[in-house]
Amino acid sequence: MGKKKKTSTTTYVTTTTKTKLVKMTYIQTLAIANELADTTALETEGQTGQLQQLSSQTSSKFFGFKKKKTTTSAKTDTTGEKIIDQWLQPEFDKIRYAVGIRELSVAAYKFAEQSELISVPFVSPKEIVKVNVVVDEYIPPQFDLSQRWIKYFIKVEGSNNWIRINPMNSPTIFDESGAIVPKIINFNLPKPTTAQLEDKYQFTDDPVKKLRFRAVLTRPVGGDNESITPMLKSYRLIMVPRS
Repeated sequence: MGKKKKTSTTTYVTTTTKTKLVKMTYIQTLAIANELADTTALETEGQTGQLQQLSSQTSSKFFGFKKKKTTTSAKTDTTGEKIIDQWLQPEFDKIRYAVGIRELSVAAYKFAEQSELISVPFVSPKEIVKVNVVVDEYIPPQFDLSQRWIKYFIKVEGSNNWIRINPMNSPTIFDESGAIVPKIINFNLPKPTTAQLEDKYQFTDDPVKKLRFRAVLTRPVGGDNESITPMLKSYRLIMVPRS
């Protein structure tokens, strides 16, 4: 009788762990932190694999007349994807602003019936022979627009005589005596026979090299006018030197 074949089986178990980072969105993080959602939806079920033969090999010994057959098989089981750990990692890509009111007060402005602005001297290295003014002003629509609520003046530095001037971008106006308020003031120039009505010719003892600007702002008296005022947004002095 022949000998019974001897069979031996060797089993090797290899465990492989695959790690994957899952980054939540900002909305998902808020939902999980407030227990409105959980991470179980991201987990998967495990699977049991089938036994598969990978290779079969036969070896012989010539002198001993022995044959050895080796068969290699493998089976892969997976546990599925599981959430092992969770943590919050600030990304500083989302900012939440909280706006609060600490103190609330109600106030109203009250303006004087008349106020004025006087500039510093405007200096020219050459003698000034002509000057005009351009302004940007705001008059409230509640005011009588037929009146002048802001009046402008020019003065030679060292003199006490303020000369009223009408801005170049304003319509022609008249003063209390009925005379035209000039738009251009000429210093130490001869008055030509063709001089314009809105040109004024002023003579001084010394050459003019410094000028000051003055604006007088007024408002109507009484009623609700205490909280309303005209505004001078900006002004420019255009000075022409002697050539």
